[in-house]
Amino acid sequence: MLYQEYIFGDTAVRYIQTPDLGVGLSLLPADLPVEDVDALCCDSMVQAALRGARNLIDYTQGVTMRNSSSVLLSVQSQRREGDAVVTVLSDGQGNEYVHHLEYDAATGVFALWAEYRNRSAEARTLESLQSFSISGIFHPAREKIGTAGLRLVRMTSAWSRECRLRSDEFCDLGLDMSWGRYGVKCERFGQVGSMPNRGYFPFAAVQGGGVTWAAMLEAPYSWQLEVYQERETCALSGGLADYEFGRWCKTIPAGGQFATHRAYLCVKRTENIDDVCNDFVHYQDARLSVPASEEEMPVLFNEYCTTWGTPSEENIAAILESIRGIPFGTFVIDAGWYLPENCGWCNAIGDWNESKKLFPHGIGAVVSAINAAGMQAGVWFEFENVGRDSAKFADEKSLLHRDGVPLTSKNRRFLDLRKPGVQRYLQKKMLDFLADKGFSYIKIDYNDTFGMGGDGAESFGESGRQITEESLAYLDRLKTAVPGIVIENCSSGGSRIEPLRMSKVSMCSFSDAHECREIPLVAANVSRVVPARQSQIWAVIRKDDTVDRIVWSMTAAMFGRICVSGDVHEINEAQKAKIKEGIEFYNAVKDVVRGGNISAFFCDVRYFREPKGCQIYQKTAPDGRRMLVLVHCFERPYERLECDVSGYKLAAAYTTLDFEVSGGSLRFLPTGEYRGGAFLFEKTD
Repeated sequence: MLYQEYIFGDTAVRYIQTPDLGVGLSLLPADLPVEDVDALCCDSMVQAALRGARNLIDYTQGVTMRNSSSVLLSVQSQRREGDAVVTVLSDGQGNEYVHHLEYDAATGVFALWAEYRNRSAEARTLESLQSFSISGIFHPAREKIGTAGLRLVRMTSAWSRECRLRSDEFCDLGLDMSWGRYGVKCERFGQVGSMPNRGYFPFAAVQGGGVTWAAMLEAPYSWQLEVYQERETCALSGGLADYEFGRWCKTIPAGGQFATHRAYLCVKRTENIDDVCNDFVHYQDARLSVPASEEEMPVLFNEYCTTWGTPSEENIAAILESIRGIPFGTFVIDAGWYLPENCGWCNAIGDWNESKKLFPHGIGAVVSAINAAGMQAGVWFEFENVGRDSAKFADEKSLLHRDGVPLTSKNRRFLDLRKPGVQRYLQKKMLDFLADKGFSYIKIDYNDTFGMGGDGAESFGESGRQITEESLAYLDRLKTAVPGIVIENCSSGGSRIEPLRMSKVSMCSFSDAHECREIPLVAANVSRVVPARQSQIWAVIRKDDTVDRIVWSMTAAMFGRICVSGDVHEINEAQKAKIKEGIEFYNAVKDVVRGGNISAFFCDVRYFREPKGCQIYQKTAPDGRRMLVLVHCFERPYERLECDVSGYKLAAAYTTLDFEVSGGSLRFLPTGEYRGGAFLFEKTD
């Protein structure tokens, strides 16, 4: 039974009272006719499980924690205030939930989150509380309401393979309906630990019949998404990993409360996944607040692929001299600046003492030299972990434990950021160090995960959540300690690029793909979920690089922020000139890189390590006046070597590809492999 309906832009938001599963939420295109709202078969828009709750559906133990007796809620109040709806629900036993929905008219994106309030006289334990749940999803092009033909689209992620699309039809996932309603169909997926972009990025979309329902989670720690079907329509929900999936539970005292992070949803009449990704990216971009130095998207230089962990006063001076005249805005000193006298740098993180051997006059003198060369100075930290060769590794009172034992992952242990002693230590070793030495940029790396968490809370999952919240708080502490600091989020490349952490930083390392051929493939995939001005991409130049290779590297980095590294102190003037030419082209198209929409995306490469084929990526400025085309041709055979540019004329190109523009098409001639190019087009009228 329809409780209330609101229209936000092109989306109809319906709150539906169900006879047996609480109050549901349906989001459908406003112009999609729904004659019988009851046929949407909704279940509760608040998906929670309090300890002791019973299952409402058969065969769900170990499959899902959705639809326990905790969701039997009735609406106490609902109000719309502008583009927001706040609904208060209760079970009549002291358990109250506040459901929030906010609409952003500029992008069509909804933000949803839930809050639990314990109005009883005793403590209650949550074992699940999801950020969102929408139901009543069906294939709109079929005569009979059902889910046959729907597809689930996800983004798989692994080290140097971030955010690759995967699409599965419901029937292939076992989500199609059986003859009776017995046996819930559920596809629950996510990630357990402190590297949220591992296995999957926190994104899911359901598509079919010309409609896409898409969701993206703020997910700094363990998270889950679920597609659930028990009736003729299906539901999509997600948020913090629950007790079954992520070993999370939290006890809320009488009078206490707990709120989830936000989820972002978009419902659109399209089956092009890039259309909804554009909306999500623009939404994220609009809420960023970055230092003034970031507004021009300066090109960076990072010496890691130059010195490979042994930066020094001497070699940085040589690098600064070699890059004189190339318009870099930032110079980052990467790992190894803390090199101990008795071991290597790799497993020595944690003590954070600048190396007197590498920096005989102090690292502050090198910062001054970088500033004098016209660049801001950055430095690398992995402050949340400690390495086996550091003294801090044996400081057990500072470490995260699991079952009373320091949690150890190969050569790393993890600081328990909740402890005051740890916070005082990091204040001195990181925050004070940055301010005292004059750094205005920090690269925060994170190269292992503590998994389900440890001791110190009512569950392993809750301890991990608490530590992650402290990790996020350090981003604010950094901004207080060094006003205007630029923060780069790195975690073995792109393992922590979820939306919440990204909202608090200036940039991310898109991946640990340093100089492999497949960089443009990974960079293009990441561009679907991270604003381009935040996605920092390696362009590593070697002394024996051909012009083809330099152009390949520079254009691969034009999906986001260019970060140059490599043998810049050993290259010749012609190579240096090609780098400068690439930066000049990039500076001329930054507006399209930053604010444009992915307008076409073709890629027939299947195996990234043995890439064959071509990738053609088109991005169009919001006003449609300018278009950037990025092309990368791998090994033959090529399925396609052209793209549509009708209505545009070529304005500039940075490429070694043989090409022609005629008849409204940009065509490439297969005269070489591993060649790339960037092309700027402008409207002809």
